[in-house]
Amino acid sequence: MAERTEERTRDANANSGSDLGVDVGTTESVETDVAVGESGGAEPSVTETSTKDSGSYFSLRALLFAFGAVGGGMVLGGLIPLVPFTELVGILLGGFVYGLLASERRYVELGLAGGVSGGATAVLSLLPQLAAGLNGTRLFAIAGGVGLVLALVGHYFGRDLRSGLMKDL
Repeated sequence: MAERTEERTRDANANSGSDLGVDVGTTESVETDVAVGESGGAEPSVTETSTKDSGSYFSLRALLFAFGAVGGGMVLGGLIPLVPFTELVGILLGGFVYGLLASERRYVELGLAGGVSGGATAVLSLLPQLAAGLNGTRLFAIAGGVGLVLALVGHYFGRDLRSGLMKDL
């Protein structure tokens, strides 16, 4: 039978002067379990868990900027006349520019913006065919998936170029 006897959280400011490699905002949780065997002896075991506070995984502000970048890329791609699917190339371009300018990785926001924008553009461009009986759900899913992948690939290559430009020689 095991009981938790102690749980504590250390403040990061207490370790700021030491060289333990602890970042500011790191919380460490120390749990001590006491196992009682048949002989009645207690054997303590210590488990340490360290979590870093690196910010949130989702930001509404970053999502709005992602929609702006993807939308701007789609507008620029749509300006090319007589070439089909240039809006999809615009999604790739918007993701690339967002990855080049953003200081943090925002794959979730950019993937969501690329997927929704790609699906909505495909559905809205084929509105008469949808009214005639074409399956819009399948079309939205396919175009949304393509938009999601293109936005993520563009963001990845933009981040890669940014890290290469910021690296010291």
